[in-house]
Amino acid sequence: MTRPLVAFSLGSILAVLLQTSLAGRLGILSAPPDVMTLLVVYLGLHYRSAAGAVGAFLLGYLLDAFSGSPPGLYCFAMTLVFATVGLLAQRMWIENPITRLAIAGAGLGVKSIVVATWFALATPGRVPWPVLAGTLSTEAVLALLAAPFLYPLLDRYLRAGARRAARAAERP
Repeated sequence: MTRPLVAFSLGSILAVLLQTSLAGRLGILSAPPDVMTLLVVYLGLHYRSAAGAVGAFLLGYLLDAFSGSPPGLYCFAMTLVFATVGLLAQRMWIENPITRLAIAGAGLGVKSIVVATWFALATPGRVPWPVLAGTLSTEAVLALLAAPFLYPLLDRYLRAGARRAARAAERP
């Protein structure tokens, strides 16, 4: 259990750094890839339990704390993404890379809808829709381009730990 905790802790720290500070300072992209949502999608695919739901909530909380977003926005969004992905994963073959990419797209879509809805309700008539839509779509597209690289890395790291734990359990 410690290996997944380490993987998601390090991944979330790197994702928060990328999404909240590095991308803005580098000025290369108009918006950073939404790596945090990719981590939540991975949790929903492989850790469909109370621990996974708490992990998704904590990833959202971390993003809320460091992004300057309204309190609770990403906690709610990431928990909803986790629940949506969990429901989809129960009915689909999730080891297929194309299916995983489609589920990641669905998770990114849910997160985008939550954020857009919050802005529409909190600031009616003052939402810069072209800017918001451009930012959310750029984050999602860049995340979908990163997913085929991120998910195999997580799979390899976490499966190696599971194999080591199984070998250690077999020893007398």
